[in-house]
Amino acid sequence: MPRDTQVSREDKDEKGKETPQQIPVYADSREPEVVDPGRHQAPTVWMGANLISFKLLRCIEAVRDLTRILENIVGLDDPLYDKRGAKMLASPLYTLATGVRDMFNELEGNAKEYQTVSPAQHKELRKRAAQFAKQVPLDKTSDLKAVRDKIDAHVDKDAVTSPEKYWDKVNLLNFLQWIQVCLGQIMHLLTLDVYGWTRESGHPDVWSLMSVDGTLVDLYMQDDEPKAIVSVTFAKSPKYGIADEIRTLSSLCSEVLSKCRQ
Repeated sequence: MPRDTQVSREDKDEKGKETPQQIPVYADSREPEVVDPGRHQAPTVWMGANLISFKLLRCIEAVRDLTRILENIVGLDDPLYDKRGAKMLASPLYTLATGVRDMFNELEGNAKEYQTVSPAQHKELRKRAAQFAKQVPLDKTSDLKAVRDKIDAHVDKDAVTSPEKYWDKVNLLNFLQWIQVCLGQIMHLLTLDVYGWTRESGHPDVWSLMSVDGTLVDLYMQDDEPKAIVSVTFAKSPKYGIADEIRTLSSLCSEVLSKCRQ
């Protein structure tokens, strides 16, 4: 529940001696809202607080762009014939795919930063990363990169003189399949308890940090260093909000695929 944070540095009895302080515990049942720079939001939305959460949010930025584009495509009677709409998926899809790859690399390359990941989970992550590299082509010769570089992120002069070289690579079915592969991998990565989150506390000297899923700790800060725990709040992890956005995009992909098959 929303509350104002009050900070007390010490409690003393009538003899002037410090007495132990009890840390207040709260419950916040609100659905988590994750920061979206493209929308007007309350200042209490969740933001990333460590490297892996920033890399995840980069993926979610692409998810939001893909969702907006597919919301237009799903209204078409025959989406396969709208290549101009389909090619607009290339840039955010490339961002999404490279973002997933970067998440795998972060968890593998900086394993010491994520000690909650077990050896068995690391083994599974390596297996999934190798599988992902085969399923979603990202090398410089891939169709996705060619479409993104030559006719979507900008229009290359070669794409005007020889358009068939690039427009023939615009394949809506492939794009949808790659989106779904990316979303499946993100949903698996969300199961890991490695993400750090923060939100405005309402007090300039208090930093709110969720480094364990579901537990928000308000820390009293001095000179950018934590000095005391002010309170603890049990709240839904922002990962639930992110999962909802992923499921929305996945549903749109399925709906467009269904129209294509008809």
